[in-house]
Amino acid sequence: MSVSIGKINIPLKDIKSSFNGPDGHKKFRDFDDVLEIVGSTSTYQRFFLYGILLPLTVCESFFLFILWFLLDSPDHWCDVPRDASHGESLNAWKNLTIPREKNGDFSKCKMFGPNDSIISCTSGWEYDFSTVNYHSIVTDYDWVCDKSHYATWVYTAGNVGRVLGTFLLGFLADKIGRKPVFIITLVIFTVGRAVSLFFVYDIYLFMLLTMITGMSAPMFAISCNTIGLELCGQDYRAWIYSVTWMVMAIAVPIVPCLTYFIPNYFILGWVTILMGSLAYLLLPWMPESPRWLLSVGKIEKVQEILKTVAKWNGTSDKLSDEEMLEMLREAEKTQHEQKLREGESVLKLLSNRTVAIRTLIITFVWVVNGLVFHGLNLNSLNLHGHRYLNFILVVLMEVPGGFFGALFADKLGRRWVQVVALFVCAFACTTGSIFSAIGSADDTTSTVYVIISSNIAKLAITISFFLTYLQATELFPTPFRTTGSGLASTTSSIAIILVPYIVYSGKSSMTTPWIVSAVMSYAGMIVAAFIPETVNHNLPETLEEAANFGKGRKFWSVHLPTTKLKT
Repeated sequence: MSVSIGKINIPLKDIKSSFNGPDGHKKFRDFDDVLEIVGSTSTYQRFFLYGILLPLTVCESFFLFILWFLLDSPDHWCDVPRDASHGESLNAWKNLTIPREKNGDFSKCKMFGPNDSIISCTSGWEYDFSTVNYHSIVTDYDWVCDKSHYATWVYTAGNVGRVLGTFLLGFLADKIGRKPVFIITLVIFTVGRAVSLFFVYDIYLFMLLTMITGMSAPMFAISCNTIGLELCGQDYRAWIYSVTWMVMAIAVPIVPCLTYFIPNYFILGWVTILMGSLAYLLLPWMPESPRWLLSVGKIEKVQEILKTVAKWNGTSDKLSDEEMLEMLREAEKTQHEQKLREGESVLKLLSNRTVAIRTLIITFVWVVNGLVFHGLNLNSLNLHGHRYLNFILVVLMEVPGGFFGALFADKLGRRWVQVVALFVCAFACTTGSIFSAIGSADDTTSTVYVIISSNIAKLAITISFFLTYLQATELFPTPFRTTGSGLASTTSSIAIILVPYIVYSGKSSMTTPWIVSAVMSYAGMIVAAFIPETVNHNLPETLEEAANFGKGRKFWSVHLPTTKLKT
């Protein structure tokens, strides 16, 4: 009898004997040892990824990005009544009634008054529905000009909710389990979004409901992905990250495409809610995380899940119920000891000078990536040209970004690839700011260059973001790996609250978001150069190992991955 680990078939008796202590009794190290025997990268894991996680990722895209289109702000100008019988074209009429800004664009908030004076709009606004006849909250309630900050407030409320959700629901995930928290986030998403659609007329109530709905955003993905990661072996986890990342990027453009067929925000909101609610159908197939169950001593439930995994993977004959139970008891003891070590305060992580500095460096680079990444997404809706097409192109850059990030990380290492990626992003943002300053809506050449710059920047920052996740995993010591990554991620979530304000500043100066992104990227590039190379190195297990990691290497050294011998 044999078990497949990676590409090597090893007899089961050899696996068992490798766990034996000096006294001849079984000494199982952790849950992974049990999972390897029942199957960690086989049929059940593929079913969970492609049958559960991927549909949930598609559902998540409807919930996460619908707010951007509920608050979509198309081009607009003062509504100056005109007699259609006079035969003036729209552009000719605007030349007669609407002044131009310094960059040549028509003013969005001013019109010509008596004696060619320039005054504020007196009869409302006219919106550009020529590309797509979709009416958002902004167009229905005139959240423009003196009310244009309303949309920014709503975005900010949603981001505040994300921060609160990270703390509150993250705490609950450790207390009541991953699956219950996932169900809570699903209910908040569907019910919260549905209720909020009825109260858009009250900006403050709408902000409150948006904040509550936003609380579910981070843990929706984390809770279900964590279950998937904790059901598979180490070799399959990177594939889960990569596939779900790329599927999200492919699914997001569905939302702007729906605006071509759905006339207004209320109907669009309900359609996306119903489409996202298909996630409820997958709940019966989603188990609780066996590792979490093990951590709270529910060994019998862990055994039930593993027996299901073994049945799917055709390994039911590998272990008897008694053997599995014995292994799980040993694993529970090991996990309990590890949990005691990981329960130390995050201040312990900062007690060592070297580790503390690296923690601050990783946190800063994570913040840079978060601000630029999400800023490029949101700012794409403000670019000249076709707003929705611009958005789709920018989001789709995450597909090659995730692919090349993984490829370059293995072929060329992490450190200098990230530095180069941040430099490319900074240079592209600098180019975008230049062409934004000299171009206008009528300047096709400048518009094309700005769009190209935006996509190059998004491709580069995606590669950098991918590497940041990887470096954090490989640099923090085992007892603090989750704590360190969580600290960096939470800090980034707090910083992302600023993104709507940075993008909103582009309404008065289109160069500002580009300049901020460029400066942040240049700063991140410099700081990222001080992160030691981690490719082909064992993960540090203790604070001492983490502190000594990379010592003795010269700053300008390049450590390429070594070629692994085939066995």
